[in-house]
Amino acid sequence: MTHAWTFETAATFWERTKQDPETPWEDFDAAERFLLDHDLRSTAEAVQVVAVLIQQGGDGRSDGRDVNALTRLRTWLGNLA
Repeated sequence: MTHAWTFETAATFWERTKQDPETPWEDFDAAERFLLDHDLRSTAEAVQVVAVLIQQGGDGRSDGRDVNALTRLRTWLGNLA
């Protein structure tokens, strides 16, 4: 299934399906990748990205998207100061 994600649709899908073993992995991973690759625009988006990172439980992604998301999050928070 191909999605034309927005931050809101990806976040809703990810939240709804994160604990559902019936969710097709490709769709879940696509939503997660979209969230981790997103340039943050609000605190609500930052909170969602943190939720994705926490759900991973410290298991680093092999594609480095988690590390890149943390870098963008740190930069975004630094710009708030």
